[in-house]
Amino acid sequence: MITRATFFSLLALAFPLCQSSAFGQVLQPDHPNSAVYKDYRPPSQGELIRRTDVAYQLWEGLMLMRRAKSGDPAAEMELGFRYFLGEGFPADTVQAAYWIGKAADKKMSIAQYNLGVFLNNGWGVPWNPFKAFERFRSAAKDSLPEGAYAYAVFYTDNLVVPRDWTKAYHWLKLAEGWKFKPAKKLIDEMIRRGIPLGADSTSTRTADEDTSAVASDSPLGPLFLDYGPDTTSRVDDLMLLNEAYHEGNEKFRKALGVSKILKDDRDTTALAVIESAAGVGSPEALAVLGRCYERGAGVPRDRVLAAEQYLRAARMDSRHGLALLLRLVKENGFADEVETRAKNGDEDAAFVWAGMKELGLDDRLLDNQALKLLEEGAKRDHIPSLIELGRCYFTGQWTERDPAKGATYWRKAAEDGSRDAEIRLAAAAVVGDTNRTDSAITDTIRTLMTGADDGSMIAQLALGYCYENGVGVQRSLPAAVRLYRDCAERGNQSAYDALKRMYDSIRPKGKEFDVDTSSASGG
Repeated sequence: MITRATFFSLLALAFPLCQSSAFGQVLQPDHPNSAVYKDYRPPSQGELIRRTDVAYQLWEGLMLMRRAKSGDPAAEMELGFRYFLGEGFPADTVQAAYWIGKAADKKMSIAQYNLGVFLNNGWGVPWNPFKAFERFRSAAKDSLPEGAYAYAVFYTDNLVVPRDWTKAYHWLKLAEGWKFKPAKKLIDEMIRRGIPLGADSTSTRTADEDTSAVASDSPLGPLFLDYGPDTTSRVDDLMLLNEAYHEGNEKFRKALGVSKILKDDRDTTALAVIESAAGVGSPEALAVLGRCYERGAGVPRDRVLAAEQYLRAARMDSRHGLALLLRLVKENGFADEVETRAKNGDEDAAFVWAGMKELGLDDRLLDNQALKLLEEGAKRDHIPSLIELGRCYFTGQWTERDPAKGATYWRKAAEDGSRDAEIRLAAAAVVGDTNRTDSAITDTIRTLMTGADDGSMIAQLALGYCYENGVGVQRSLPAAVRLYRDCAERGNQSAYDALKRMYDSIRPKGKEFDVDTSSASGG
């Protein structure tokens, strides 16, 4: 469990049920002819009558129930789908999981896969990614493309089984050979990241062969939970836009998907959306906005304002925020520009200078001088300084820890219109306030949910805490896992740690699931 003290630290720093978004949504009809998706129906030679009346549908449901109760696995799986979708039966995930599980126990590969998804999402059954892994493995070994893909993904994040890139590639290549398009996309992404894939999986190596030597040599972070440095050699505009497109909120993605903000200075619509997302604390939006300032795309070129956005993104474990900041700091004359502007009363420059001091990028300031810069900015209602100063008091950075005083600075920023500060206050409230009224906690949860929808990393992380502990919402471990995973996929180390702790709490004993050693067992 994230303790209160730890969580406040997370707030300061940046504060699925799916293994991957590509297979976590069990019933998405990307492959309409696939038996694992919702439009699948067991083939019937006798289906010559169009279903037009309620009486026929009731009769059909009765016949399906009879076949399922007689032990027909196809009928069991179909009945499970009907319960899941609420077609002819009341929607009931418990019943859905029960009947799909009956078919899975008869080794029906399609049912094995679908039960794996139910287990991995906690739909109608207790959340258990380890049992899901075993079901996906069975489906993969039965040559089900979706099963091979799902099984491969488990070898990329070091949560259920030890990471093994070669084994993941082996099963992805098989899925690709079976015409499962997401597998090719994932292989391409692995190649882009420079992951050592080893020999082609079409070789004679078996799926159960130990490939831990290759896996253990890889210094990379998880593919989907890539909180570490990216292995690409540069951070360019296309990369930033691509990652923001995939990882930002829906409105933000749509805007980026049709805009050319880094090529066309006249396109202000997308820039406004990016600024809005940056205002709630989206690290992806902050990185893109910083790049706009660095290049002068849609806004006046300003290296200090670019550094401010990069620094704010880095606070939330942005993949690229810190790298972009480090590159900018190394530019000729940048440090002198920051110092000169800060001494002339520029709040943005003062904020950047204090941030550079904390990160060890500038030794011209003492701790108390850095704090003083933020205090001066806060007196002039500079929102980033107010938020950063609040963070200092929450964590004891450069001063004695005083959460109440920190909240005062965040409250001032929120009153000045900062949604980021409003979200931080809400996150701090759900963790630290033990005397919440029902109406207050309802408003707080609403603030976090809205913030999460708009791309706030802090809101997502705080909601994960709420669902894990039943604070203001009904306790739901699958919901907590999904939210932590979303944050971890966006680069947040603290979310990954919380996620791993939840996995460890139900981890089976045995070498196969021991992710804390460098050796991997056969898959």
